[in-house]
Amino acid sequence: MLSIIIPIYGVEKYLRDCIDSVLAQTYKDIEVILVDDGSPDRCGEICDEYARSDSRVTVIHKENGGLSDARNAGLEIAGGEYILFVDSDDMIKKETAEHLLGCIKRENAQIVYYNAETLYEDFENKNHKEELIRKHSYKTCKGAYVLGFQRKNNEFYACAPLHLYEKSFLEKNGLRFLKGIVHEDELFSTIAYVKAQKTAYLNEALYIRRMRAGSIMSEVMSGRISIKGIEGITACVEGILKEYRLYSPHSTERKALLISSDELTRSMLIRYASLDRRGRKSAIAFLKRALDAMTGISYSGSKKTKFKLAFPEIFVIIRKIKSKLKAEV
Repeated sequence: MLSIIIPIYGVEKYLRDCIDSVLAQTYKDIEVILVDDGSPDRCGEICDEYARSDSRVTVIHKENGGLSDARNAGLEIAGGEYILFVDSDDMIKKETAEHLLGCIKRENAQIVYYNAETLYEDFENKNHKEELIRKHSYKTCKGAYVLGFQRKNNEFYACAPLHLYEKSFLEKNGLRFLKGIVHEDELFSTIAYVKAQKTAYLNEALYIRRMRAGSIMSEVMSGRISIKGIEGITACVEGILKEYRLYSPHSTERKALLISSDELTRSMLIRYASLDRRGRKSAIAFLKRALDAMTGISYSGSKKTKFKLAFPEIFVIIRKIKSKLKAEV
């Protein structure tokens, strides 16, 4: 059986589209876990309607605890052999479960990763186009290898719904989402890849990702940088470097984790540079936390990152100069 977990908050307008797409799967042996995370609208009522009409649907009503907490709540009661997450404003194609399960069984993998189409709806940044479709082909192999290759190719999509997981793999490694942060997928997915002995790629766009006004992703893409986002990335860097210390020197796992840490730190610095002076003053504590997490790590990429974290205002000045020169050209 496949357990499909849908965390739900404030998406009354889109929820039926999401649930209908899940229940329409060609593969029928599924349980659908709807986690009403204290949604202030009619989402809870809609969830109960579906539970009454389809025995495969289970509903959890809980106090609001955020996306990570809602996903974890679903994981705690999931009875399927495999786990798929779907965000409540997105959809999946009718053959998604069938094709993903076929791949994970055929390749005997712990994780299958796949692609997504993007649906734009009232999205603020009209010029932004984002494709979650990989251009390279990836063989079935150890997750740490894939993580490193994808990071280098700029094709690592941390989004948890773009993965099918073997439940026993998640349980064996104690994999759960870190509560209370945004960008939680960056930590969860990175650690999952490193732990996986076998990951497989299904080169199909089976997920439909909605980019809409008011969503967390739309805020990031429209340039509205928040301190909470920088805090979330900092927590991910700390978690990744904690995992790094579990592996032997020169291991593939360490290399992949360092690449991931450096990439996230660069993202954090770019966000920091986009803030005004007052915002940077509030965010500086998180840069110091990331720098502290790198203590004792010797790596060429990390040395550059450490310098930028230690002197972030120099990084800000250099970015402004580069932007000015680019504009003049």
